[in-house]
Amino acid sequence: MKTNISISGNWRHRFLATMVLCCFVALLPCSAQSGLHINQLFEGKIVPKRQMVETLIRGKAISKYKLSYFHSVRFKADEALVKKIDHLIVRDFVNDSEKLKDRQPDSRGFYHSDSMKKARGRKLFTQMYELAPHGSTNRYLCYKVVDDVMTVIYLEGTVSSLDELKEIFK
Repeated sequence: MKTNISISGNWRHRFLATMVLCCFVALLPCSAQSGLHINQLFEGKIVPKRQMVETLIRGKAISKYKLSYFHSVRFKADEALVKKIDHLIVRDFVNDSEKLKDRQPDSRGFYHSDSMKKARGRKLFTQMYELAPHGSTNRYLCYKVVDDVMTVIYLEGTVSSLDELKEIFK
């Protein structure tokens, strides 16, 4: 018994449009931090993707924090890897620092923030950088190292300063 299923032209167009839209949406997360040196990390070129825990959030879930895009990766990192990633982030910040002239610095007069703490025998180091806005969207790069685990976060949204961003992460 042979059955032929025919899809009418209207359905074919809908199916094709749906497939094109799905492919386009699948590519969107890759483009947010494109053009940045740190994008190599998010693409799995520095740490293989199978060794990272990746979190991607966009839309209403984070809009109450004045964010529209949150992309993080977490992985084990030795001192050499931390330095390599820090170097990439600093290069992105320095490349953008000229474009930050019109922006307000944080309460200390900086466009970046760092802290080092030691609690319960664990060392914690954090860095936060404000990048030049992309249109009306503000952009930030942050990372945290707790012992040998590093988390790198790329953020976009209407958060207006590092001080405001720090309040969100408290």
